This record gives sequence, C-alpha cells and structure tokens, in this order.
Amino acid sequence: MIRLIGMLTGAALAVAAIVITLGLPELAATNDVPVQAPPLVVSDTPAAVVTEDMTEAVADTVAETVAETVAETVAETVAETVAETVAEIAAEPAVMTPAASPSQNWFAFWSPFRSEIAADGFISELQRTTGLDYRVVKLKPGVYEVAFAYSDPLDRDSKLDRITAATGLDMSGG
Repeated sequence: MIRLIGMLTGAALAVAAIVITLGLPELAATNDVPVQAPPLVVSDTPAAVVTEDMTEAVADTVAETVAETVAETVAETVAETVAETVAEIAAEPAVMTPAASPSQNWFAFWSPFRSEIAADGFISELQRTTGLDYRVVKLKPGVYEVAFAYSDPLDRDSKLDRITAATGLDMSGG
C-alpha cells in the first residue's frame, strides 16, 4: 500500500515539475465540426479595428483562463494526493524496525521463521518466561526474525544470558 502511495505521489510530483519547468501544453481543439466565426469586416473605420482588438482580447482571455484552470486543477490534484498519502501513512500503525529508534538497536537472536504466526508464538512464550520485549522483523515474504532491543553490547549480552537462564536455550552462537 505504501509503495502504491509512493508511486502515485512521485508521479504527481513529476507531472507538477514538468508543468512548472515546461509550462502548460497548448490545447488544440479536437472537435471535428468546423466552427465558423462571423467574417470580420476589414475597413479603415474605427469599428473594424475595435472588433479585431476585441477578438484578440477575447482569445487571449480564454487562453489565460484555460491555462489558469488547468494549473489550478493540477495543483489541487497534487495537493489532494499528498494530503491523502500523509493521512494514510499517519493512520497506519508504526512498525518497529531497526531504524525506528536511534537510541536502540535490535538484535535478531534466532534463526528466521517462515511464518509470522510461528514467530509470534515463539515471542509470546519468550515474553512469558523472560519478561523481555520482543518484536517480529519481516525481512522479506516468508522470512521473519525475532529480535529484542538493546542499547549497548553489555545490555545485549545480559539479555542473552537472561534468555539462556529462563529457557535453557544456548545463545552463545548469537
């Protein structure tokens, strides 16, 4: 889900960057029905000059309005996409990973499990016997490691000793 959101956000930002650097594309009329404008009367009278000036002014105003509307629509779409992405990321529960806490390191002390359910069962038994806090770290699909947090090598060694004492498992190999 996060990858999809990231791809959509990246695409929206790329489109916005292209629009900003290259400008808005010229929109051509694709209507197959020919539009006939009333013929302009060319004469030296001021009325004809005013009519030509008005026609050019109206065309310029329409082009500016279309450009502004497209720019606003693109900006609103990008803003909505970014806002939705941020809201979805904020709504998801935080996953504890080794990079989540700079003051703590995570030590995986057991061979990886093939399912998260098996890793959770192992954790629940360890928590019951040792009283330590453990996490399941998903490395890739089908590979789940059990890890505990430690702040320094002495803390890590003391927790490994505690696991060994409570379970009888040999933790000397790490």
